[in-house]
Amino acid sequence: MKILHTSDWHLGLQSWIGSKAIDRLEETERAIHFLVDLAEKEKVDLVIVAGDALHNRVNPRIEALNVLSETVAKFASIAPTFVVFGNHDWQGLNHWKTFNLKNLYIVERPDTVELQEAVLFFLPYVDYQRLLGTTRDPIAAMRDFLDSYLADFKRYVKPDKANVLVAHAMLEGCFESERENNIQYQLKSNSFPTDFDYVALGHVHNQMQISQQPVGWYCGSPIALDFGEEKDIKGALLVEISQRTIVKAVRTPHATLKTFEYEDYSLSNLNRIESDLENFSGYARILFKCSPSNEVRKHLLERYESVVKVEFETVWGQQESISAPSERKTLIEMYRDYVKQKYPDFEDEMVKIVEEILKEVEQAEATQD
Repeated sequence: MKILHTSDWHLGLQSWIGSKAIDRLEETERAIHFLVDLAEKEKVDLVIVAGDALHNRVNPRIEALNVLSETVAKFASIAPTFVVFGNHDWQGLNHWKTFNLKNLYIVERPDTVELQEAVLFFLPYVDYQRLLGTTRDPIAAMRDFLDSYLADFKRYVKPDKANVLVAHAMLEGCFESERENNIQYQLKSNSFPTDFDYVALGHVHNQMQISQQPVGWYCGSPIALDFGEEKDIKGALLVEISQRTIVKAVRTPHATLKTFEYEDYSLSNLNRIESDLENFSGYARILFKCSPSNEVRKHLLERYESVVKVEFETVWGQQESISAPSERKTLIEMYRDYVKQKYPDFEDEMVKIVEEILKEVEQAEATQD
């Protein structure tokens, strides 16, 4: 059996909104189409999308939904395709089940599916917030809940078939992307029964192997979503299961992200930036190890198309992004920053509620006037 393992597309993502907003949809679409062509060329028997196909849990962009529907339909025309829920995915994807598209399966809850040549075991992202108020330690309860499923899965392993576990989860010892919402609970890699032939993981954006028995991998995201990922390995995985499991790394086409560091913004260093960026075609972050300057930041963002972020490292070693006076954050933007830190899983929902309240207040004030 040959499997294409991909994950964390984050369709609909816009990067660097606070400095120079860039829509990453077209770049991600190119990378995924590369994988469609690969799946067809390699004649894969199975396609696994291990979570976070979309970026926005609430009100995803229609353009992102169009790309997703088009892409999964192409994958499904090649082989059975399983799209597993991640912590970013929109619940509306459940309605795609009603379309009864051949070879397309949406998996939003723990489940076991037996195919002719394989048994698939699914652990999609499960929101631990649902347990708040029902137990004193919801994170521990969620971990126990998932461990109980893993133990139960062992009963359904078929030695004469390929046994594959698919999970969108955070494993102990792995590091999340700075763009990624935090999954509060972590699984231990030794929780996976050794009877599995392969463990296909999503959530961590760097491609990496996490266990040898069973063979387990994070496939990584197809593009680098932010500068915390500029050194990550990006792509997908081709997995062949026969007498043993063989994993082949695939690199997807994507823009290069690179941080350029300078001691200060002296004239000589500004000239260096000109030279460094002359033949650079990706996205650049400029980092100065000196006091902030709005004028320098504005100059660099306006002068160079590739520069999307300018940061300054103070004498205390703390990085801070400086916004030009004309780009001061609105009340909603400041509230979103607060919610993102305190309640990352409910960011979009909470911001939407406050936006509606402010709109009602504004309408009420206008009526009184």
